[in-house]
Amino acid sequence: MQTQKFTNATKLHHMGMVPIVAYLIIKGQLEIKDRKGNEDKVLPGEMIGLKEVWHHQPLDFDIDTTPGTTLLPLDKSTLARFKEVLAEF
Repeated sequence: MQTQKFTNATKLHHMGMVPIVAYLIIKGQLEIKDRKGNEDKVLPGEMIGLKEVWHHQPLDFDIDTTPGTTLLPLDKSTLARFKEVLAEF
């Protein structure tokens, strides 16, 4: 697993896209905006896109990075392995 660092604001995903990775926010923040124009932030330690990756569903919002954001992308196979390991506890 390797982090992704963003020095500029970047459009990460568009509404309606099916993501191939979920993101764990390491540093900085993500800004999300839904169809109604409602905005929210995703902060360090939070994850976004888990449900959509797991169930192969489109996103209901746009995702933008802010400058200085660091993310850890997690694909479905990595998430499945986490699920297996956690089930053992």
